Formats: sequence, C-alpha cells, structure tokens
Amino acid sequence: MTRTLWDVLGAIADRRGRKGRQLALQGVLGIAIAAMLAGANDLRAIFRWGRRLKPEALALFGLTRAPCHATYHYVFRSLDADAVAAALGTFALGEDRARHIAIDGKTLKGSRRLDAKALHVVSAFATDLSAVIGDLVVEPDQNEITAAMVLLKGLPLDGAIITGDAIFCQRESCRHIRDANGHYVFVVKDNQPALKAAIAESFGDFSPRGNEHRKGRSAA
Repeated sequence: MTRTLWDVLGAIADRRGRKGRQLALQGVLGIAIAAMLAGANDLRAIFRWGRRLKPEALALFGLTRAPCHATYHYVFRSLDADAVAAALGTFALGEDRARHIAIDGKTLKGSRRLDAKALHVVSAFATDLSAVIGDLVVEPDQNEITAAMVLLKGLPLDGAIITGDAIFCQRESCRHIRDANGHYVFVVKDNQPALKAAIAESFGDFSPRGNEHRKGRSAA
C-alpha cells in the first residue's frame, strides 16, 4: 500500500517534552507544509495561514484549535532536521527509481543567526522526478565531501547516474557508487592535475586535451 504524506508526517519522531505535546506533531507539520505550499515563507506567515482555518479544516489536520506562533517555533526547534529530510525524500521517491541524481552543496540564504554561520546543505536532486530525495546539513567540523558520502550511503543508487562538480570527484565516493550498482559523471578540474592528464591520455584523440597532451609529451 502506498504511503501518503500524512502517513510520513505521522511517523516522524516527536522530540518535544510531555508539556509541549498538547497539539499533535503530525497536524502542526501538516499545516506548516500546506501553508508553505500556499506561499508562506516564515513562521509568522505560517501562523497567520493556520489561524485563518475554519474548525472543519483544522479537524482534517487532527486539531481542534490552530497552533500559536510559539508552537511552530518550538516544534521546528525540536525536530531532527536530517531525519525529517530523509523521511520526505523517501516519500518523494516513492516506488520509483531515480535515473539521474544530481548532488550539490549550497549555503541557505537568510540562515545566519547572530554569530553562527549560515547553514550549508548538500542535496540530492532526482531530475526525472523533479524532487529533492535527500539533503544533509554540513556540520561546522565537516566539509561537503564528508557530508556527500554520508548522503550517498542513504540513497538508492542501483542503476542511477550520479552527477556533481569537481569537489565530489573522490575515490571513496566513486567506489561506493559502483559498489551500489550506480554510475557517476563528475567534473575533473586543475585541482587534480594528475587525474586530468591521465583522463586526457586514456581518451587520446577523443579528448579535447588530446593534442595539447601529445604536444607536451613531444616537447619532453
């Protein structure tokens, strides 16, 4: 039986204390997602959208009253963001198989708070599904390479083509993709000169650097 988004929200762990669970997490998250789909882009807009819901609409979310602004604040602070992202990614994928997964790292605009750094996230985007099927926050003591490896280990790679820029062209990542029966296409730049030269030599006349490479050997 196919799981609905409502089922997925109901399976997300509620890490609030007992006093903070007066409103079901499933309903609060459901309203928040519906509000964001309707254009709400911050907590205040989500709160205002939910407050306008009629009693019969709130009942569809399993609630008898609309959450206040503080409720959304504490709910989102209590969530395990990576676990939520994994659950939503699995839902987006459903029973389909991603044929092309693009991984990339981006710094989230507007995520800087006080002296803390802005959040940097590595995401996996299934192009044929037009959906993000996984993302992971890069911790301050991590880098994109480490985070991408963790992300890849949680994705269904069988038969998929994984693409990314030069930072993801790492031996361990490539080995894991192949061991999982996936394929990869990564950019190689001048930051790995030996690898770039080896690729040019392997492809010979088919390489755009073929003539350049042969001239270099002749001069030597």
